[in-house]
Amino acid sequence: MSLADVLARLNPAQREVVEHEGHCIAVAVPGAGKTATISAKAAVLLERPNVRVGAVTFSKDAAVELRDRILGLTGPAAKGRLIAGTFHSLAYKQLSSAAGKRPDIATDGERAALVLQLLQDMGLEWKLEDAISAIEKCKTDLAPPPADTTEGQLCAAYQQAIERNGRLDFQDLMRQAVSGMRAGTIKPFAVDALLVDEFQDADPLQTEWTGIHARAGSATVVVADDDQTIFCFRSAMGKRGIDTFAKEFEARQVVLGTNYRSHSEILTVADKVIRNNRDRIVKDLVSFKGPGGNVGFQRHDDEYKEAIAAVEAMSSAVRAGKSAAILARTNRILDPVEAICRSHGVKYHRAAGRSILDRPESALFGNLLELIEQSGTNGLDAMLGYSGIGVSDLQMLQGIFASMKVVATTTKRDLLAASVSEDAAIKYLDLNKRLMEWRSLCARGFHALVLDGAYEWMLKWATKDPGKRSINTTYDVLSRLNGRFSDRLDFLRRTNNEAAPDALVLTTFHSSKGLEWDHTALIRLEETVIPDDGSTEDEERRLFYVAVTRARQLMTLSTARKNPTSRFVVEAGLA
Repeated sequence: MSLADVLARLNPAQREVVEHEGHCIAVAVPGAGKTATISAKAAVLLERPNVRVGAVTFSKDAAVELRDRILGLTGPAAKGRLIAGTFHSLAYKQLSSAAGKRPDIATDGERAALVLQLLQDMGLEWKLEDAISAIEKCKTDLAPPPADTTEGQLCAAYQQAIERNGRLDFQDLMRQAVSGMRAGTIKPFAVDALLVDEFQDADPLQTEWTGIHARAGSATVVVADDDQTIFCFRSAMGKRGIDTFAKEFEARQVVLGTNYRSHSEILTVADKVIRNNRDRIVKDLVSFKGPGGNVGFQRHDDEYKEAIAAVEAMSSAVRAGKSAAILARTNRILDPVEAICRSHGVKYHRAAGRSILDRPESALFGNLLELIEQSGTNGLDAMLGYSGIGVSDLQMLQGIFASMKVVATTTKRDLLAASVSEDAAIKYLDLNKRLMEWRSLCARGFHALVLDGAYEWMLKWATKDPGKRSINTTYDVLSRLNGRFSDRLDFLRRTNNEAAPDALVLTTFHSSKGLEWDHTALIRLEETVIPDDGSTEDEERRLFYVAVTRARQLMTLSTARKNPTSRFVVEAGLA
């Protein structure tokens, strides 16, 4: 389709966004055609000679889709004047350009392993996900973490650990890019216009990154919907960030209120519920398709009967050529659904599932194999911590294993003289000896022997059954593959949990954001499940709103009788 055709199909509000020359806030309801709108705006700008455009999204897939759409409208000649990516990928480019080398980013598994070690060392009985969330919240601000709180102390210790391992995390990318631009050591992208999608999800650093570019002269369009702010636990600013941008830059607000995805029966449910939130940008939710959809509500005796009903209904839709998904508030709720899919022979894709390498012990296993194969010291600190060496000894050892020459010749006497504890010295020398042996075997192609040795070493220091199971599973998978360890790990990272057009999708409400299907089933819509006590009612209502607006034609809502029906289902008039 040509640019002229796309422009001709835009509604008046979409065209206003495209034609506005200054800063703009496009308040886009679900299914409002926001990608078509901002890609058309980018294409119109790129038709002008020498104009440069930046486009920012929150996911790699969304960035690729937006970039392809824009270039499809402009042609390849505009490619050199378009910069598209996620906040983190663009910050990565800025840091790489400023430093002359690429930052080394820690994997989720490596980060988790470091945090687990710190929790043990600090005597904190926290859940891993709570600790990681606390650290991330501390790092969404440029100020150092508060030293008088446990969260701040954990964040500071984590930062020291990740730096000892020669790594950065995604928060570091944004922190360093923003602080560098403020100090003048890093330049903002030289773009005439900046388009930012899902701005309601921007945290303080991402909001400031956007603001710096706007202050530098980029005409900035942010696309946002405060009703879809569902990541406050990740410090998303939501309406507060939208209002701040509007006030500072006197941005024009345009509401894209026409939904092109869903029939009116589905949108009526969504609209009835979301209007119960008070602090929101008022907007009318209008269905372009009009009536013709179907919404149903069912109660089941237990969660397995509910899962069976959902799987049978949605798999039937898939067999009829429809796209279908089962959505739940949490991943745990999807476990019985996955079990039903397996027992019924239903092809499925658990979109919210995690790779085995994201489990801390599995990630460390992979880290150990890469440490062996690459003959460097990056990641050595994490392996020593896994063996039970405390933070104070790790800091002492940091200077000792700074170069491979020192590592190969260091003795126990040297370590003790450097104030390293005897236990830490023994563990360090043992691992160092093993590394040299494994590297020698690796160089001669004896990968099976190395894998066996690394597996035994990992099991030796595993303290809990879930960790041992992760190590055993990782070993079983890796032993069935051939070649270099880096190739095996890359294979697992690339091919784990792939989607298919004829697969029933199982995913969470959070992970469904930005996606759509012909038919959806929303399960376990009960009090204590949604709303969840760990979040505010307003945010839980927004999460329900996001889940409800994923369906095009048919939506089934259901509960098990375990708990009372969710208040949101009652607000929708379905129970």
